[in-house]
Amino acid sequence: MPAPKVSVLLPMYNVEPYVEACLMSLLAQTSSDFEIIAVDDCSPDRSGEIAERILNAQNKVPWKLVVNERNQGLAETRRIAAMQAVGDYVLCVDSDDYVEPNLIERVIEEAVKHDADVVMFAATNVNADGSVNYQIDSEDKVISGVEAVEGIMDLKLQAYCWNKLVRRSIFADVHHPSGLIYEDICVSVQTLGKSRTVRLIPDRLYFYVLRDSGISTRFNPKILDLFAIMDLVEKTTASLPIKNRERRLFRLKYIYGFRTIAFQVAMRAPTYRLASPILETVAERLHPQHLYRMYADSRPKLSFVMCLLKIHPRIFYSFVRRFSVR
Repeated sequence: MPAPKVSVLLPMYNVEPYVEACLMSLLAQTSSDFEIIAVDDCSPDRSGEIAERILNAQNKVPWKLVVNERNQGLAETRRIAAMQAVGDYVLCVDSDDYVEPNLIERVIEEAVKHDADVVMFAATNVNADGSVNYQIDSEDKVISGVEAVEGIMDLKLQAYCWNKLVRRSIFADVHHPSGLIYEDICVSVQTLGKSRTVRLIPDRLYFYVLRDSGISTRFNPKILDLFAIMDLVEKTTASLPIKNRERRLFRLKYIYGFRTIAFQVAMRAPTYRLASPILETVAERLHPQHLYRMYADSRPKLSFVMCLLKIHPRIFYSFVRRFSVR
């Protein structure tokens, strides 16, 4: 029996209420040229048990269930799954999300047609009840891997792992930062940097579910990991022939990174006491030349609000919470 074209990497941790819907969306695919590598990351609930029951009851696609002896985190669990995979490509799916029935068919079609190392597709951000928050768009074109990295650094392309089909040999060869959040940025930049051909398609094939209990919606002091992620991105892109690298790195590091940390903490921390240590750390790293460069990069409002942070974190915290500046 020939190896499947795609290996779906499915890490599982505390997704008992959601993993069945995720798996059913995968098993409803119009293509069967894929396998599912599910990894139970030492989940305290019945996620692994549910996945095993569902996968064992079907014969459409081959599958494996790996159980981590200890909790490894998302990045390392994806790497573990990739080591078990046999497909030419890997596709990361978060086990509390779901996908369109033609996802596998479309990405295989585009990968084969263009001999692409990466196929990047559009997605929809939805609430748990299915209502749409916003669309995550993608263009319709073929670009180089370096151009894709430039797009991420310019904040024009998304750095998620779950909206990309990636050649397995490339995905397995990059550093997966264990124990850090926002690891998708580092992994995406590395995989794209090692890719020759990247195919962008406008098809909306993935539903990213925003849940109240999710890591992307609650206050998390580990958001400071973003500093370490930005440092890793700076290091891993140093050898790439990126045009205007210093300007693009500033956009990713300060306009995205510093802004994300400061604004998310201000909006999600329930009290200033919890927010203040993180905001003070950002303020200490923020210098007047950074504020000027934000302004010079046609972001005067951001420059003004971040100036408030530099003056005093409490002023910034109060301003953001009152006016919900984003």
